[in-house]
Amino acid sequence: MLEDFGLGTWHWAIAFALILGVFVIYEPDGDLIDVPTVKYSRYLPAFFNRVIFYSVGSQLIDEGYEKYKDTPFRILKADGDLIVLPAKYIDELRNVGPSELSSLDAQYNNVLGKYTNVLVESRLPSFTVTKRLNPAIGRLVPKLIDELQYAFDIEVPKCDKWTPINAYNMLLGLLTRATSRIICGDSICRNEKWLETVTNYTINVGITVVLLRPFPKLLRPLVAKFLPSVRKLNKQVKFVKQELFIPMINARRHEEKHNPNYQKPDDFLQWMMDAADNPRDADADFMAHNLFIIMSLAVVHTSSMLMTHMLYDLIEMPEYLEPLREEIQATLANGWTNAKQSSFISQHRMDSFMKEVQRFNPTGEVSMHRIVRRPVILTGGLVLPRGAHICFAAGPLSRDPNIISEPTPFSGLRWSTKPEIKTNSFVSIGPHNMHFGFGRQACPGRFFASVTIKAIMSRIIAEYEFKYEGKRNERPANVRIGEQIMPNMETRIVMRRREGVVA
Repeated sequence: MLEDFGLGTWHWAIAFALILGVFVIYEPDGDLIDVPTVKYSRYLPAFFNRVIFYSVGSQLIDEGYEKYKDTPFRILKADGDLIVLPAKYIDELRNVGPSELSSLDAQYNNVLGKYTNVLVESRLPSFTVTKRLNPAIGRLVPKLIDELQYAFDIEVPKCDKWTPINAYNMLLGLLTRATSRIICGDSICRNEKWLETVTNYTINVGITVVLLRPFPKLLRPLVAKFLPSVRKLNKQVKFVKQELFIPMINARRHEEKHNPNYQKPDDFLQWMMDAADNPRDADADFMAHNLFIIMSLAVVHTSSMLMTHMLYDLIEMPEYLEPLREEIQATLANGWTNAKQSSFISQHRMDSFMKEVQRFNPTGEVSMHRIVRRPVILTGGLVLPRGAHICFAAGPLSRDPNIISEPTPFSGLRWSTKPEIKTNSFVSIGPHNMHFGFGRQACPGRFFASVTIKAIMSRIIAEYEFKYEGKRNERPANVRIGEQIMPNMETRIVMRRREGVVA
């Protein structure tokens, strides 16, 4: 077969040797910061240490934090370096603007946006979340509950007897359906092809990032052409933009212009349309792309992963079920279908449990990612040069006894004993909880996420019993890829409706 291409075995052997040589000698551009490097083995070439980061990233970040707690250190990733800064710089950098330290540039780098079609250059989505979504949460809760009522009928079996189900897929389906109603309105939120695209897009992004990261930048355009995941991403973005969002945006603009009786929809897309104040943000193609990205990457999978962790931890620690059920019954005295935002705000035990689960199972061991756009001089004289990728060790910080008293073992209600202290809230951010970022560029969608998670988990906890399928009696180990942490998404549980509980 090789001869059919006019190439003998020795030709391919030479080609393979050359490619391997490129990998071994390849070294990503340095950031010229003189800080210690934490790596798997000082005896291995840099390339192998970078690839091994996929397997031992969390361990290396922990080791670096313990060894260099008060000084910066470097972590070697497959395609570049992370400069992990100590906590003493948090307050100094928290309010530095995006013209100097950019979270959007860091997000673009983290997901290889050039190849995954991830646009993060606009601030319109985060502005819309802050100025329109967050103030509207109270008004939106009835809509959210209404869509969840429909979603439970679709995604959750009747469960009159013990019924097997994939926990992550169930929670992902519930969240995607409910959030779609708020993000893009009534006309799309039940479109099955849309729902399938949203859930699969992030999977293809993850596959693409894992496969492309080890390749030198000069080889990535070539390799990307042959990746099925890249082709799928292009197809998914094209479908969402051309068949769903762009026609919807154009139709709304036409109605607004020509129909004096037109009433604007009350959804995130319309708020973006109203807030766009420059030609780039107002462009229908660009807006459609941004809306898809915020839905698929910023909203759906992160919250679904947290709820999956919660479910696994409740199976592992069933002693938390009764305190949570008592609170759910008290805060939703008029029934789940009549819940209000204040109902969920009053769920201090649920809030505490969510925060503790996130503390032990964050989406990543580092947070507050920034790319340096202009050199920054820190107290003490450390210079952050242009192009450096900085972050903080959010995971180790949240487990440090100097920051959180008695951080272990897991204590699900630790944050509910003094709910009047704002820093005890799930959505609060600080050195003890940087999983939403920190400062001016922290995640603005955490308030909506909190209410949505409580709405879903309140019903599941109140109405169902659950346990692992078969003989499994231990929590499935988390999946760790580099600095990222995910629940095991293949684990199946069995659920049964609780006796005497009316839906």
